[in-house]
Amino acid sequence: MTVCSRKFLYLGSVFLLYCLSWAFADFAVANEEGAAGTGNDVLILDLPQIIDQVRSGNRFLLQNGLLVENSRYSQQSARAEFDWKVRPVANFGLSGSDNSTEQATGISGEISKKNSYGITTSFTPTVAYVNTSDTVSSGVGVSLSIPLFRGFGEAYNMDSVYSADFSLKSSIRSVYRLEVEKVLETISLVYEVVRQKRLIDLYAEQNRRLEKHVVTIRLMEDTGLGNQIDTYRAQIRQKDVQDQLAVAKQQYQNALDRLNVLLALPVETRLELDIPLSYEFTTITECEAEVIALENRIEIEQAAADLAEAKRKARLAEQKILPDLNFVASYRKNTFLEGLDASESYYGDYWSIGITSNTDLARSSEKAAYQQSLLNVRRKNLNQESLQDTVRTEVRNLLNELKKEAQSIALRQEQILQATGKRKLAEIKFSHGMGGNFDFIESDTELQQARANLLRGKVSYIVGQYRLRASLGTLITR
Repeated sequence: MTVCSRKFLYLGSVFLLYCLSWAFADFAVANEEGAAGTGNDVLILDLPQIIDQVRSGNRFLLQNGLLVENSRYSQQSARAEFDWKVRPVANFGLSGSDNSTEQATGISGEISKKNSYGITTSFTPTVAYVNTSDTVSSGVGVSLSIPLFRGFGEAYNMDSVYSADFSLKSSIRSVYRLEVEKVLETISLVYEVVRQKRLIDLYAEQNRRLEKHVVTIRLMEDTGLGNQIDTYRAQIRQKDVQDQLAVAKQQYQNALDRLNVLLALPVETRLELDIPLSYEFTTITECEAEVIALENRIEIEQAAADLAEAKRKARLAEQKILPDLNFVASYRKNTFLEGLDASESYYGDYWSIGITSNTDLARSSEKAAYQQSLLNVRRKNLNQESLQDTVRTEVRNLLNELKKEAQSIALRQEQILQATGKRKLAEIKFSHGMGGNFDFIESDTELQQARANLLRGKVSYIVGQYRLRASLGTLITR
């Protein structure tokens, strides 16, 4: 047999072994897929549905939403101070001395109202009955209290209402900020699920490819066309891929379970995500991003509200330095009836006008509180300026990270092209008997790693875009 005939026979044997290995591997994969049964119904969600679900059903957000409701009730309680007050009073008792014992029964009440300037008016009717003398007495009184200096004006009297309003709005902003954080956490977890699912597909494909390669190597070894080292090398690499596949499946299931918890779904829910791994590169400039962030970030709005509240408290503390004086006027008319006989009634009038005061002359504590309020204003002002710089820095860092990630994606795509060419060349050399399978295994591993790195880069870029939107204050609507 000539050299050309032997070479032709060798190449024909190798080609036949490749065909048989592909046929055996496809048959094994088909049996494996056919053995997989169908389970319960699957819940398929896209990203907008997931975001809506986490905003409406997440238990952590619902708990914080209850704090907003609690603040609403506090606001109602503060405003109730300026409602009409009706306080009925009834009494029944005995009184006595050495000579007699009297039973006294009476009904009285007070109807009062305080306005936002601190002026209080009240109306007090009374009716009383004494059994020993069968005497019924009745009366009605009207009083007026007007605060002077310290207690006059809306700034002083509406302080509790303004504080309750501030607390309510702050709690709403806090819940929105937590909502943004929870949505961003959910998006990161969603794309982690997508990444693990793609890794499962990549490792499963590589496992099938290596399985066919192992079958080919074994047939070549049995026919004397291969060696045992190539077989061991292929089997070791296949076990590594199978281990990576098992880890990816476990991480995929763990990520799904965590996602079910975030969405407040039953743990046994079979969830699948309909989310494409597509994106467009971010083109916004740093100046534009900074302007948008300063206009929309909830933290900036809260800092401005904190400063305004601190200034209001400072004005209130300054007013509290003034003396506490009150103008009080009252009038009361009494009527006594003998045995309920109106013809024998006696009428009596009572009135009074005066000024009351309860003020420390030095007012040292009030002056110290005022100075503390001024310091608080300066602190809130510095905090606002610092927060603005922090937001600008955060936006710039996120934009720089996106630029670096975009460059990394381009490099990884080139790496995949190079690794693909290297693997094809190694496969051709091995199929023509020009060496062992070391180069093929190495190039296949490098290609798989490059694909996994590209997948990680794409996911990081997409999640980074959502982080940028959160930093701009435009991730979700309020």
